[in-house]
Amino acid sequence: MNLADLEILEAIREILAAVSGLRTVRLVRTEEPVEMPLSRLPAAVLEPSGTESLTWPEAPVAAYHLVHWRARVLDRAVPGTRAFEALVSLAEACRNAVAANPLLSGRAQDGPPSERDDSLTPTVGATRLGAVRLTEAVAGQPTSLVLAGASGYWAEPMVGAATFDDEALFSSGAHVVTVGSPVRRVKDQAFNGLSGGLALDLGDGPREIRQAGVLSAASAMALAILEAAIEAFIDGRTYTLTTPDGVDYPNCRLERFDRRGPPRIGTEWHQPYEITYRQLAP
Repeated sequence: MNLADLEILEAIREILAAVSGLRTVRLVRTEEPVEMPLSRLPAAVLEPSGTESLTWPEAPVAAYHLVHWRARVLDRAVPGTRAFEALVSLAEACRNAVAANPLLSGRAQDGPPSERDDSLTPTVGATRLGAVRLTEAVAGQPTSLVLAGASGYWAEPMVGAATFDDEALFSSGAHVVTVGSPVRRVKDQAFNGLSGGLALDLGDGPREIRQAGVLSAASAMALAILEAAIEAFIDGRTYTLTTPDGVDYPNCRLERFDRRGPPRIGTEWHQPYEITYRQLAP
């Protein structure tokens, strides 16, 4: 756990503390035993439950840090009673309060899906939440309802971004550019009755360049506008492609813009994609 992780947890604690009906909200260490006086119930206990370091599957660059946590809502209640119904309503109110502020006042950001728990939704959200569930009863202890969640941020953002004809079309999300091998066109000519053959050098051939990544936008409309700006370059003309490292590849034609599945939706819209360029001449 680092300072940014603790700020995430503290932001969630503050949200829970504002939920009407809770008398106590405590942030504790993982698996720390908690003795809660009956006079302080109903209460919420928040604890971290691990972290993940992730990248977008389409572009393994940059580093996203996902902090898993769980909140236990405690009270004296027996399932099937009105007191238990009130406890369920209180736990749902806690869930709704966190869901209403997924960015945690600017501390959390959308990012890649978790590799540890795919039940949390939205899968790429700044804050992802599970369903409220009842834990096994322990004699002498308050009834506990648990809400699992995870909140993340970009610990190491991507450095640099590709441009096409000096247009910054791809800076909204992580991406990688893979430059294929140069091609030399050679025509082999064989002759009857003669060993060997003749190789005719036809000069440089086109080189294939691929780009894969994720486009991000604030809304479906903004994403559509960004995609349309990219597709406008599928016009048969050549332009200069500049990689995130700053290397220029002139005379590139944008041949294909392929969406890799439907958009993923968190606080923003995220579209995985792949682009195929062809460099006609160095």
